[in-house]
Amino acid sequence: MTDMRTYKFTRTENILLIIGSIAAGLLISMLMYRNIFFTVVVIPLIPAIRGILRDSITERRRYRYLSEFRDFLFMASTSIGSGRSMKDAIGESIEPIKNIHGQDSILAAELEKAYERMEIGCENDVTVLMDLAYYSGMEDVYDFVTIYSICKTTGASLIIALSKAASVIIDKMTIEREIEELVRRKKSEGLVIFIMPVIVVLFLNLFAPDYIAPLYETIAGRLIMTSVIAATVWIYQMIQKIVRIDV
Repeated sequence: MTDMRTYKFTRTENILLIIGSIAAGLLISMLMYRNIFFTVVVIPLIPAIRGILRDSITERRRYRYLSEFRDFLFMASTSIGSGRSMKDAIGESIEPIKNIHGQDSILAAELEKAYERMEIGCENDVTVLMDLAYYSGMEDVYDFVTIYSICKTTGASLIIALSKAASVIIDKMTIEREIEELVRRKKSEGLVIFIMPVIVVLFLNLFAPDYIAPLYETIAGRLIMTSVIAATVWIYQMIQKIVRIDV
C-alpha cells in the first residue's frame, strides 16, 4: 500500500528542487540586492522549501484520493446491495474509477493491490481494508472500513448499514469539498499578496531605476529590502495559518 500521509521525493525531484531553489534565490538576490552573493541565503532554506512542497503535494493527493473514494463508495454500496462480496465490489470498481479519473488514478492503484491480496494471497478482506485505511490516513476511509468490519463481525445487515454509511460519508465529503474550495480561493489570494512586493520592485527597476537606486546603494536601503522580504514571508505564513481549516 502507498502511504498517503506523506510524500517522498525521488532523486530527480530532489535535484530539480535544489536547482529551482538556487535559481529562485539568484533571481531574488539580483532583483532585491543586485548582488548574486545573497543567493547563499537560500541554501539553508531548502529543507523548509522541501517541506512546504511536500505538504502541498500531500494535500493535493489527499484531495484527489477523497474525490475518487467518494465514487468508489457509490459503486461499492451498489455492488454489495446486489449481493456481491466486498472483494468482488472492489474488483468491479477498478476499471470504472480509471475511466472516470484516468489511468493514473491513485485509488485505483490501491484497490488493485487490495484485490490482489484478497484474490491471490487469500487474505481476509477486513485486514486488507484496514491496511488501506491506515495508509490513507483519512478519517472517512477509516469510518467506512470500521462500519464494514462491525457489520461483518456482528452479523448486522451489511447492505442497509453500508448504504446508510456511504450516504453519510458522501454528504460529509461533499461539504468538505465545498469548504476546501473556499479555502483554496483564499490561498490563491494569499499567493497574490505574497508575490506583489516582488512585482512592484521589478516594475520600479524597469520603469524608474533612478527612483529605486538608493535601496541598492546604501546600507539603509539593503535593510529595507531585507525587511520587505522578511515581512512578505511572515505575511504569507500568517495567511496560511488563517486559511488552514481542519474539516
